[in-house]
Amino acid sequence: MCGIVAYIGDELAGPILFDTLKRLEYRGYDSAGVAIKSDEKIEVFKSVGRIADLEKVYTGLGCPGDCMGIGHTRWATHGKPSDKNAHPHTSGEIAIVHNGIIENYLDLRDLLMEMGYEFLSETDSEVLAHLIHFYYKGDLFEAVCKALERVEGSYAIAVLAASSPYLVCARKDSPLVLGKGENAIYVASDVPALLPYTKDVIRMRDGEISRVYADRVEMMDLAGMPQPIQMERITWDADAAERGGYPHFMLKEIHEQPRAIRETVAGRISEIDGDVRLDLGMSDEELEALERVVIIACGTSYHAGLLAKYLFARAAGLPVDVEVASEFQQLQVRPRTLLLGITQSGETADTLLALKKAKTCGLPSLAITNVVGSTVTELVGSTIYTRCGPEIGVAATKTFTAQLVALILLSIRLGRARGHLTPDQARKMLIELTRLPGLVQRVLEKRETLREIAETYAGAGCYFFIGRDYLYPISLEGALKMKEIAYIPSEGYAGGELKHGPLALITEKTPVVALATCGKKIQSNIKEVRARGADVIALATEGDPDIGKVASVVIELPETRPVFSAVLATVAVQLMAYYTANKLGLPIDKPRNLAKCVTVE
Repeated sequence: MCGIVAYIGDELAGPILFDTLKRLEYRGYDSAGVAIKSDEKIEVFKSVGRIADLEKVYTGLGCPGDCMGIGHTRWATHGKPSDKNAHPHTSGEIAIVHNGIIENYLDLRDLLMEMGYEFLSETDSEVLAHLIHFYYKGDLFEAVCKALERVEGSYAIAVLAASSPYLVCARKDSPLVLGKGENAIYVASDVPALLPYTKDVIRMRDGEISRVYADRVEMMDLAGMPQPIQMERITWDADAAERGGYPHFMLKEIHEQPRAIRETVAGRISEIDGDVRLDLGMSDEELEALERVVIIACGTSYHAGLLAKYLFARAAGLPVDVEVASEFQQLQVRPRTLLLGITQSGETADTLLALKKAKTCGLPSLAITNVVGSTVTELVGSTIYTRCGPEIGVAATKTFTAQLVALILLSIRLGRARGHLTPDQARKMLIELTRLPGLVQRVLEKRETLREIAETYAGAGCYFFIGRDYLYPISLEGALKMKEIAYIPSEGYAGGELKHGPLALITEKTPVVALATCGKKIQSNIKEVRARGADVIALATEGDPDIGKVASVVIELPETRPVFSAVLATVAVQLMAYYTANKLGLPIDKPRNLAKCVTVE
C-alpha cells in the first residue's frame, strides 16, 4: 500500500527522500509528494502519477538547510488520485504523511470545520494534519499524542513542524521502520528503502510513538511512558533488493526459488530421525491432542492454505478450515484447535484483524511469514519464517513456494507428533524435499519453451486453469497470476467442476492450462474442453504415456510425489504469466491498482 519515508540528518533531505521513495515503488501508488523543512519553513511538492512526475515539479534540490523531510507514495482509498489528494497534507506549519485508514474521519472533519479549519482534499488523512495543528503549542510530540487519542482506525505517520527540531513517527496496525545511520535517522514503511543507508533498524510496534532526532530516537507509548528500543541488524544487503541483471524483479524472484526453498528447509530436518525441527510452542502431547486446524489468509497465501487442507488431513489426520481473512467474522469455538495465519509480509491488515478476533478464543496460534519482527509475530504464540529475503515484485512468487514448503515441514512435524506418520514415511518425504530445489531448477530450465507457449496465447481473451487434488489450489494461483500480471481474465477450477457451469465459457479461443501430475482423472476433463475446441496446455509428469494423446501441448515436469509436484507446477504457471505479460509490454513489477503489502482493510 502507501509508502512512507522520512529523513533527519546532516545531508540534503531531498535526494534521500526521492531515492527511498523509489525503493518503495513496488508497494503500488498513484501519486507522490514530499515536504522539506528549510530555513524554518516547510516546502511541499506533490504530483499525481509517478515519482518521475514529482521530480519535474520539485525545485528544492540542494536548498541550504534542507536536512529534514517526509515523503509519501499514495494508493487511493478516500478520494481519487489527484494533486490535492496526494500527501503530504499540511495545516499551518504542520505537515504529515499517513498510511492507513481513519475510521472516524467524518466526525473529526465536521468538528474541525466547526472550529474554522478548511479542507482542501477528499482524504481521511487531512484530518490528522488539522488535528495535530489544533493541539500544537510548541511541543510537536505532545500535539501528536493528543491528536492520536481522538483517532479511530489504523495509521503509520511521520510528522514535521517548521519550528520543531525533531520528527514524530507513530504506528498502529501499519508498518513503520526506523534506520540508524551516522548522525542521521531514516524512516520507511519497509526495510529495502533503508538498506543503501543503514542495516541497523528499529521496527516500531503497535501503539508506539517516537521523537526522532538526527542522533537518537526516543520511543514511548501514547501516554508518554518510555519504551525499550530493539535494534535489529539486517543481514541481507541492498543488492538483494535490486534486479541483479534480470529485466524484472518478478523474473529474478522466480529464479531465486531454489535458494528460497533451501533456506526455508535448512537446519529444520533430520533424515536420521525422520522428523522436523520446528519450535511451535507446543509439546508433542499438545500437538497429539489437536482435533482441527483453522487457517486464516488472503490472496496467494489463501491458496497455500487450501493446499494445506489436503496435506494436513493426509500427513497428520487433521481436518482443516481455510478462511478468507476479509470474510472472517467469528470463529466457532472448538477446543483443541490450532490457529494458523499465513501472510508473506506479516502486515496484511485483514489477516491481522482476523487473527486478533480469533485470538480472543484463547486458542494456540502460529504464523507463517517472511518478515522477522513483523506485526503478525506479536499476535501468535510461535512463527515459522520462510527465509526468502526481500520480495519486491508485487506478484508473490518465491514467498508462495516457500509457504508451501513451510506447510510441508509443518505437516510432517504434526504427523510425527500425532503418530500419523512413521519415521520411515517421514524420512522418505524429507529425502524428496531435499531434492525439491534441484527439481525446481529443472523446471526453470524449460523457461524458453514456456515463453514460446505464453507468447503464442498472449492474445487470448481469457484463460482457464484446471487441476485436481493438490493441483486445484495451484490452478487458482495460476489464474491469479495471469490476472494480476497479464490483465487477462482467468479462472481456476477443480477439474470435476467444469461440467457444472464453466464449460459454457469454453470456446476454441480459450486456452486451458491443465495441471496433470496428480493422477489420470484430469484426462477426462481435458477431453471435455478439447471437445469444445479449446487448446490444452498440459503440465504433466515426465514419461506420461497418455497425456500427449489428449492435450495440444505438453510440458513435462520432473517426477516426484504429488504434493511436491504442486510446487513444480507453481513455477511453471508463474513463468507462463510472466512471459505473457512481457509479450504484452505490461508493467510486470507494478501492476495497475495493486500493492505488494495490503496494510488497509
